[in-house]
Amino acid sequence: MKTAYRISALLLMAALVSWAQSEYTKNQIHSLEIKLYKANVSNDQVIKGDPIYKIRPRYPISGDFNTGKIEYDPYGRVTAIYYPNNKGDYHIKDTYTYNEKDQVVKAKMTLFELQDSIILNIAYDSLGRIEKTRWNKHTFPVKGWLHKLFYKYWSKDLTDEDYHRYYLSYNDSLNQLTETEFNNSIPKNDHYFELRDAQGNLLKEKYRYIDTTQMGPLQPKIIDTITVLREYQYTSSGLLKTDKRSVEKRSLQKGLPNVKSYDKSIVTFNYTYNDDDKVREEIKTVEQLPSKSGFIKIKGSMKTFRRVHEYPDNGKKHIVYTYDDKGNLEYSTTRVYGSDDKLIEYVEDYGKRKSIDRYNERGDHTVHIVLRKNKKISESTARYTYNDHGDWTTCLLYHNQKDDPLYFLVERTIVYY
Repeated sequence: MKTAYRISALLLMAALVSWAQSEYTKNQIHSLEIKLYKANVSNDQVIKGDPIYKIRPRYPISGDFNTGKIEYDPYGRVTAIYYPNNKGDYHIKDTYTYNEKDQVVKAKMTLFELQDSIILNIAYDSLGRIEKTRWNKHTFPVKGWLHKLFYKYWSKDLTDEDYHRYYLSYNDSLNQLTETEFNNSIPKNDHYFELRDAQGNLLKEKYRYIDTTQMGPLQPKIIDTITVLREYQYTSSGLLKTDKRSVEKRSLQKGLPNVKSYDKSIVTFNYTYNDDDKVREEIKTVEQLPSKSGFIKIKGSMKTFRRVHEYPDNGKKHIVYTYDDKGNLEYSTTRVYGSDDKLIEYVEDYGKRKSIDRYNERGDHTVHIVLRKNKKISESTARYTYNDHGDWTTCLLYHNQKDDPLYFLVERTIVYY
């Protein structure tokens, strides 16, 4: 839903999700701070270089390698996150307040330089689901006339949202509303509608939002009105059988002249299962309905894609074969699990190109290899050191592509209760 997208962009809830991992809180960690440095290795000795504040996106070794600091309360809940600027100084702080059900009811982002804050308040219904979100302001504060001039082209307003949940139930504790009433409800901007059965399974959801894009004062302004409807069906045992997503987009591009466009697509996923309730096959159907952009009309189309799942070696391997719309094998993935059912290897095979990822017994990503025609063309590794609590405190990242070695050193300072 769009609320999650908004918060992700603001480093609020996304930060909470990405940092608040159970592995960090199992030993009652009070705070955790990460710093990143350039590094060199000579005679197996690590030489720490200049500090840096991020490595390039999609770095082949995954992990928590972003500089910053996080604080926890004694219950393992995130209470504050600090973000550095390009000088390494903390310039943004997010703080979180919880209710008695451990749900975030208030997220506050403070911008130190501007001495200003943006606050998100979240309310929940009796079943613990988000009911509404409210911002204390609807735009980011900016400083200086030049920033204000260009900011209006780059920024997106912060949007309040409301959630409406209907239940197919005669239980007085639930809304006694029928599917017809849900279907007749008209989508409104930033209102999310949801229909569930008596067991709580999500049957339908729909929402509409406005997305405005303009990258600069001389670029045309594009206003997209996007309406989404999703429908779900389940097997008798409660497994997801069908997921149907209809997305309708009406666009207005303001310029000389104004251009209106219309686009609608329907993507349907159908799942079948083995006797042990593991996915056996996925069928994805993409239907592009006739669309229009200005005076140009575009014909509709339909394509079908397929995935087949296999579980050899008594389930210690999970192989997925993905086929294109013509039935040709596009690529395959293989997950290999150890005796404790933890992932130890992940392989993507595109035929001529293959990548291999390996993980240690703690679940940390240690190796990423890329091969072309079975010849290694790049390799990345991560070498960790751990403290007495089992948490890693340093990680040496190495990336070698075309004989150009690159090292990063990640340091984690952990304070326990």
